[in-house]
Amino acid sequence: MPRELQIQVAPEVAAQQHLLIQHIAKLIQVKPEEIRHVAILKRSIDARQKAVKINLKVAAYWQEDYTEQKLQFPEYKDVSNAREVIIVGAGPAGLLAALQLIDLGLRPIVLERGKDAQERRRDLKAIHRDHIVNEDSNYCYG
Repeated sequence: MPRELQIQVAPEVAAQQHLLIQHIAKLIQVKPEEIRHVAILKRSIDARQKAVKINLKVAAYWQEDYTEQKLQFPEYKDVSNAREVIIVGAGPAGLLAALQLIDLGLRPIVLERGKDAQERRRDLKAIHRDHIVNEDSNYCYG
C-alpha cells in the first residue's frame, strides 16, 4: 500500500523528480533508491508569501511495485430527445448542474448572459485600469 503524504516544497523540488524523491525519502526515512515511484495526486501553488511554495499530495511507493491505472471517464446518456431543463449561467455551478441533469436523464439548456472570454477580459481590464464597470460584463458574469 503506498503512503500518501501532503507536502509543501519549493518549485524547483516539485519540478525535478529526483529532488522530489530525495525530499520524500528523507520524510519517510528510507533511502532514495528504495522509492520505486512517486505519483502526484494533487498539486496547487501557494503564492501568498514572497517565497512561492508548491503544495503536493503524493503517493510514495517503496515496498511494492507501482502499476499505472487507466483513467475511467464517466459515460453520459444520450439526452438529445429528453425533457429540457433551463439552466441560467455557465459558471461552475451551472455546468455542474448540467452534468447532474444529464445523469438524471434530462436535457440541460445552458443560457449565458455574459460576453465571450476575450471581450470579458477587456471589460475586466477596464475595471482595473480605468475604473469603468460594465454592469453586464464583470466578475459577476463569468
